[in-house]
Amino acid sequence: MDVGKIILQSVIANRLYTISEEMGAALEKSSRSPIFAEACDFACGVTNNRGELISQLNGIPILAAAGSFSVQAVLEKYKEGIEEGDVFIINDPYMGGNHLPDIGIVTPVFYEKELIFFTVSRAHHGDIGGAVAGSYNTGATEIFQEGIRIPPTRLVKENNLCDDVLELITYNTRNSKMMKSDLFAQAGANKIGSERLIDMLNKYGLKEVREAAEELLLKAEELTIKGISKFPEGTYEGEEYLDDDGFSDKPVKIKASVTFKKQEVTIDFSESDKQVTGFINSGLVTTKSAAYIALLWALSPDIPRNSGAFKPIKIIAPKGSVVNPNSTAPVTLSTLHCASEIISAILKACALAVPQKIPAGFGRYCGPSFYGIDPRNNNFFVGFGFCCLGSGGGKEGQDGFPYMAPISNYGGVRAPNNEANEVQYPILTLNHHLVMDTAGAGKYRGAPGVKYEIQFYGHDTNIVMFGDGMKIPPYGLKGGKEGSLNSNKLCTQEEVLHLKSKTSPLPLKCGDTLTLISSGGGGFGNPLKRDINLVYEDYINGYISLDSALKDYGVAITPQGIDIEETLKLRKMEEKS
Repeated sequence: MDVGKIILQSVIANRLYTISEEMGAALEKSSRSPIFAEACDFACGVTNNRGELISQLNGIPILAAAGSFSVQAVLEKYKEGIEEGDVFIINDPYMGGNHLPDIGIVTPVFYEKELIFFTVSRAHHGDIGGAVAGSYNTGATEIFQEGIRIPPTRLVKENNLCDDVLELITYNTRNSKMMKSDLFAQAGANKIGSERLIDMLNKYGLKEVREAAEELLLKAEELTIKGISKFPEGTYEGEEYLDDDGFSDKPVKIKASVTFKKQEVTIDFSESDKQVTGFINSGLVTTKSAAYIALLWALSPDIPRNSGAFKPIKIIAPKGSVVNPNSTAPVTLSTLHCASEIISAILKACALAVPQKIPAGFGRYCGPSFYGIDPRNNNFFVGFGFCCLGSGGGKEGQDGFPYMAPISNYGGVRAPNNEANEVQYPILTLNHHLVMDTAGAGKYRGAPGVKYEIQFYGHDTNIVMFGDGMKIPPYGLKGGKEGSLNSNKLCTQEEVLHLKSKTSPLPLKCGDTLTLISSGGGGFGNPLKRDINLVYEDYINGYISLDSALKDYGVAITPQGIDIEETLKLRKMEEKS
């Protein structure tokens, strides 16, 4: 291939990525709901006419990787019936979706009357109906109790909105005006992406653009195979557990057997638990998306996250298991848990081969949704506890990052500022800060957890707790210690309650307060090997106490600073023991 061709393909590839980014910027700026506009709980992308993901705005990784499945579901249902000016909507977890709150908008892109691309946006809506506002129904035993299911459905035909379809969907939700507005924002983002693609086709020509898109997929596949070939051949096993499913106290096992061969890797979940009663089950789309996230993380950050990279990754997930349940099982929590545990199990397996590439455990999400009537305007509201995020685990050469989304949303969900939350919801923020002695100790420590305390003053407010990690902490690696557990305290006018990680709606009164302590990340490496100056810095910053510095790190700190002689003595004694 000549140099000019290589440069042109590079330019087109970069343009495809920036189109996805522009779609994301448009969606963020045009949406109304806080979960879109502030938390940015969405992802955007471009696929080819086969539904293969070419480029994506990572946004929420568990959503981004699923974009191709949504397009493929539309292709399977409508086949040759897709026409210019159509737009499709989908959310069914058993037909191309993740969980019901994540709605996909799919727009075909025609050029000279030929279907060339699809633009796709997938985003988490604040309410999708069902028995509980906010749609995290901890008591659900079947998907029908979680909200309205939308199979691949034509929403716009030949540029004309199907009003009856839109009304049917939004009529079954608690905030139909906001949902309509956000769906239009998604469709608008797709339209911008489509226009940019047409501009690119006009500028470079169909043949060149098509070749560049195919080259992107091929290059990603080659890089994935190259990464796989660097792993020692063999099978590595990793296990992770969820606390429970909300119905039984029994922990739920996710086991991944990861087999590396020269040009492919197989991830086998056959020894994972059977599907459970509660809403932690993971549909196959979510399971595959989580597996891709984990494996590509272990291989290289330089591999483009597109369908070419996914091809050498084979996944075995038996039907009827917690990672591939039968089609009526509830799944709403799955994009957090068990997606995070799927990722962790794979990373634990890979750590047996390449520990230097793998981080220790991340804090799991465990927070509230809350809903009721806002006394300032008498409008119904649904809010989420995005400000109680846990923290990341340490890895070789790097401490964990604080205040992160769960590992399935790694770096994606943004926590809104407290002032914005107080404008949008009838709550007051009483405390919001990192918590001492919650970070997993290690040569490279995890990051501390967060204390988040809010007071409610709305009318007829209810709270739902959903999440995990109140029994099973983030794991440590290579001698690093575990991170802390999630905890909470609800102070009502009558009593003090400690809520389970999966708690059905509870009514609140004006003045009730909720305190959340999120989990700190796990540590990586022997804590006694941590630089003593970094230990002292952690103490000064309030991350660890004097007691932790002494017991966990073998560092003696006095009012005058580090007692070097005592520290060396302590560390020598600890190493001998």
